Amino acid sequence: MIKNVIFDCGQVLIRYNEVEIASNYTDNASDAEILGKVGMSRKYWEKFDRGTLLEEDYLKQVKQELPEHLHSAVEKLSEEWVMRCPAMPGMEEIVYDVKKAGKKLYLLSNFNKRLRYEQHYIPALKYFDALVISGEIKVAKPDKEIYEYLLSTYQLNPDECIFIDDNPANIAMAESLGIHGYLFDFDVTKLREYLKTENLI
Repeated sequence: MIKNVIFDCGQVLIRYNEVEIASNYTDNASDAEILGKVGMSRKYWEKFDRGTLLEEDYLKQVKQELPEHLHSAVEKLSEEWVMRCPAMPGMEEIVYDVKKAGKKLYLLSNFNKRLRYEQHYIPALKYFDALVISGEIKVAKPDKEIYEYLLSTYQLNPDECIFIDDNPANIAMAESLGIHGYLFDFDVTKLREYLKTENLI
């Protein structure tokens, strides 16, 4: 029986679009494209996710790639981007219903460690029992160590867990460790029906 429901964050609890986020810091569409694609490039974000890049080093490096008129914008983006990510419509209600059904809720997310003190910007997180954030423990999905960290830290039986994530590689690793997986395809209605079928809400 499933007792623990594990959620990813980006593209599951919240929507994440680099250019959409960057558009909060410039009215120019071309600048928003540059700021989003460069300022939130995976080459930086993956290091943030693994806790190997300091914010001050990021700003020094990214400013070398951006035109000078976007330097103040990238500083604001770096400070505020979490609050600019809109909630995935309908997902907070699902999380609440899972909690109401008596299941434990865990977050397993590749995310900058700043999520720990900015979690209030993601309303669904108030229902969670624990957060495992890659940037804090310096290991990221799909490395098996982050799943093993979650299981051992909270003494979870893999067969009693289901993991909801939008990345097939992350789901595959979870399933290889005995965790049930659900590949989220941005269809919240379908997820709700699945959880009903599994008696998780």
